[in-house]
Amino acid sequence: MSRRVVRAASLAAVVALLSAGAALADAGGQGTVTITEHANNVTLFSDPVTNPCTGEPGTLTAIAANEVFHVTFFTVSDEFWVTGTAEGTATFTPDDPSGVSASGHFAAWFGESSNEKNDVQHDIFNLTLTNTDGSHVIVHETTHLSTNAAGVVTVNFDKMSVSCAG
Repeated sequence: MSRRVVRAASLAAVVALLSAGAALADAGGQGTVTITEHANNVTLFSDPVTNPCTGEPGTLTAIAANEVFHVTFFTVSDEFWVTGTAEGTATFTPDDPSGVSASGHFAAWFGESSNEKNDVQHDIFNLTLTNTDGSHVIVHETTHLSTNAAGVVTVNFDKMSVSCAG
């Protein structure tokens, strides 16, 4: 879930910023271009999920109170770095209006660096919700993907933990 959102947002940001960067590149074609974008109160996702504490189906929504994307790329090569952070509120709304709802906080970070020799992508996502019955949902996800110049994946993992406490 978080990986799909982060990947879509990062791809859109890279394409938009690289396109804009070409227009901003210096006349001699040397050097780097750096662009930073800030956003507030952005809905990152609103997806159907099951509350791990109650087993109830519902919708998990994350709204980034603060979001920052930063891209640096070279005007004479395909090398670039992109990072992004987002933090804000998350809510779980059960499909059954009499069910247990939840609210809390999330924080997410992603980074990618790429050049002619390799590409490295990594993400971290943390979410803590307090259910109206007093229990807590805790989610942590860490992903990493590395490829070499031939496009061969050299490292790939997605470690996710979801727990219910209290």
